[in-house]
Amino acid sequence: MERYTARQVHRAQAQEQLLRRLDQGEDFDTLCQELGLQHSRHYLSELRRRYREGGSTWAALIDHRHGHVSKMTAVRRAWVKRLKQEQPALTQHEIARRFTAEFGITISQGRISNILRAEGVALPGGQRYRVAERPSQPMERAGAFFPSGSGGPDGAAPSGAAGDPDPAGELPRS
Repeated sequence: MERYTARQVHRAQAQEQLLRRLDQGEDFDTLCQELGLQHSRHYLSELRRRYREGGSTWAALIDHRHGHVSKMTAVRRAWVKRLKQEQPALTQHEIARRFTAEFGITISQGRISNILRAEGVALPGGQRYRVAERPSQPMERAGAFFPSGSGGPDGAAPSGAAGDPDPAGELPRS
């Protein structure tokens, strides 16, 4: 189920009225003023396209992205939800890969995660991390990064090096 604010619903319904009444021959400027919309005539083609592609309902006119193109239609959101319900072990990466194969549109794992959370089908506890594929390097190889031989018996810099405090505990003088 989609979650719309009252403002989104009111605006989408007003836009639907605008399109329907324009088809009946009413004046564009008068309708915009009456319905409280501030659209230009150039925006009508985009509005009509979204209305037609969304099944000619007011829900198709809800602008989720504030003017940015939205890849996630209600049909695609339902597909993602159904896929996760059928196969709960699927990762966001796998769902994103299948989404691209199904619809020919790339989508980020973060967006998939947001949709799963909003639809209530995300696994609790956050992302499952994979086990590291190779073990960490052993300590014997640390000498490659920290060569010995330049320090004292414990590997520290030899006493009396520049920047070391003198034995009396005073700071070096420049």
